[in-house]
Amino acid sequence: MKSKLLVLLCCLLCLKAAAQNNDLSAIRNQCRNLLLSDTAYANERSFQFPEDVIYTTNAEGYYRSLTPEGTWKDLEYNRPDIPARWPPIWHLYRVILLCKAYHKNADSRYLTAIHQALNYYIRNDFKCNNWWQNEINVPFAFCSIMLMLDRNATQEELAFAERLIPRAQQKNPVGQNKIWQHDIEARFALLHNDQAAFQKALQNLQSVITVSTGEGVQPDYSYQQHGPMLQFGNYGLHFVNSTLFWIKLTAGSAFAFSPEKQQIVLDYCKNGLRWTVFRGNMDITAVGRQIRPDFTRKRGEVMRDAFSLIPGILPAYNPCDFLIDGIGTTPACTFGGNKGFWRSDYMIQLQHDQYMMSVKTNGQFVKPVESINGENLKGTLLNDGVALIQRDGYEYTNLEAAWRWEMLPGTTTDTTWNVLDPKFHATSNQSGFVGQASNGTSGVSAMYYNRAGLTAYKSYFFIDDMMVAMGAGINSADRKHIITTINQRTYNSSTGKQLKGQGWFWHDNIGYFFPVQEAELKFRVDYRQGDWGGIDVASAGKKLIDSVGTWYISQAHSDKYVYMVKPNIGVVATHKMATHNPIKVLANSNQVQAVQGGNTIMAVFYRPGTLYITESQRLQTSQPCVFIYSRNGKSTSLSVSDPTRKLTSVVISINGNPIPVSLPQGELAGSTVPVDVTARN
Repeated sequence: MKSKLLVLLCCLLCLKAAAQNNDLSAIRNQCRNLLLSDTAYANERSFQFPEDVIYTTNAEGYYRSLTPEGTWKDLEYNRPDIPARWPPIWHLYRVILLCKAYHKNADSRYLTAIHQALNYYIRNDFKCNNWWQNEINVPFAFCSIMLMLDRNATQEELAFAERLIPRAQQKNPVGQNKIWQHDIEARFALLHNDQAAFQKALQNLQSVITVSTGEGVQPDYSYQQHGPMLQFGNYGLHFVNSTLFWIKLTAGSAFAFSPEKQQIVLDYCKNGLRWTVFRGNMDITAVGRQIRPDFTRKRGEVMRDAFSLIPGILPAYNPCDFLIDGIGTTPACTFGGNKGFWRSDYMIQLQHDQYMMSVKTNGQFVKPVESINGENLKGTLLNDGVALIQRDGYEYTNLEAAWRWEMLPGTTTDTTWNVLDPKFHATSNQSGFVGQASNGTSGVSAMYYNRAGLTAYKSYFFIDDMMVAMGAGINSADRKHIITTINQRTYNSSTGKQLKGQGWFWHDNIGYFFPVQEAELKFRVDYRQGDWGGIDVASAGKKLIDSVGTWYISQAHSDKYVYMVKPNIGVVATHKMATHNPIKVLANSNQVQAVQGGNTIMAVFYRPGTLYITESQRLQTSQPCVFIYSRNGKSTSLSVSDPTRKLTSVVISINGNPIPVSLPQGELAGSTVPVDVTARN
């Protein structure tokens, strides 16, 4: 009996091994076919969308321009000092194009050209000063070429690929860098038809797919890398490219990703990444450091390509769950509201196909966007309360080379600050009060700003399709050059001229309102020229000429400001709203800032205090906090958060009726807690 069971067990193991072997062969073929295809989504797109690789012609053009030595004359091969657009890696990506062409035309001359180009690279074995090129990009590209060549790869080429395997072993990788390492290992395993190595690589890759406060997907579905730094448009988009690629290839096989890991990726796409795109362009403050021509549009396109794999992954696919605003055929879906990414100090107010407003802050809990590898040279203020307002999606498109970077929309700054000065780059907002509250419909983002001798209490309220921006307690040793920028955007004949009246102005179907009449509002239009090299070293020589409109408030004689913005409104309606504004400012001080719209009150308490709404209505807090108080028929609710991320509880009193609120702790510290207070109020 035992011998029969042993034989049966052996048979089952053999069947399992045979099934895995068949699965591996099928996955290798799918991987190769995808790499060789002309479909929009082939995984090398992950390295092209930031324009680290640029094609200036097609495969035929590169075939004809290849020298007998296997080089391209336009590439500077001996430039290890170029960190991002490193010429030797362009060499390999051109070979990828040649492989695709050879797969179609079967022209032996193309295969000869491929071997010539690879032999030149192997003989020189180029190295870059940027470790990422050596340990990630080169192994990734070369192994992909080997898979594409299949039996046409030479022994010398395969031997060089073997030499690259140890280089891809990073020291203590995390986040997307770790995913890239295991992605490369999986490709090499396919190349060797090694089941055990392939399974191990995918298991290790899946180990990175978690929701945590470490690097990667956060509990609020933002994405962080290089510490607590928002990276939606850089590492966060690469994350989706890598994971969806392998989820798709292994679906239904013995190597399929676990349902839990798949769900994390899909939830990140649905509840995080897609929120950053409006009319096909990714929000500038979500992108990260790679600010280059067409950088927002390209990210929208790559997200579309990646999301195109999802229907083949989900058995019950609902297109509304993965709708990206402004891209593709729009299904009959509703998409919008307020989205608070509290882990990354980022908030979005969006209504599908109508408008998008966003604000990005930073402080002690969230690092500002980085400037490395010659990228984002002027963006040191890009997370200092930048509030962008979009109606058609082109308000800021390719305008960055002409921006005055010390006057970014929504910021309060000193115009004498030198955004290129390394000493100024070394400063940042030192505040421990930066946070937000959201109920999914409305939201408020707030921060006490303390940088380079300038302090300010700043809040941004999103309510009733409007943004209310407030500042108080604005202080500096010299106030002469302190301003608050309302907007800085394209201003030309296609967007229409500014029209204005008492307490308002209108431009391009966006209304701006100023309930405090003493505000020193200023406006200027400049015809500017810019070179993208001033922002991104690799983009030097690319010029921009455009008209830029800038609206700002001088803070030389006032330590406060209030302005309101409403997208999608005509000039007549703007004029009427200026005298019948549905939003009421309740307070604007260094203690409390608050607004009321209908039955909703939103407040930021920088310290414990009382907010008087009427003579008989008041709200009190026992601790600093941010909250939204709403009455809807017979129900009453609070949405409360702790911007200090230190408190365990707060007592909010409504007309003297105390309501104790337990605040989220641990990984959820700083998030919004909903409280139903109907029975207690």
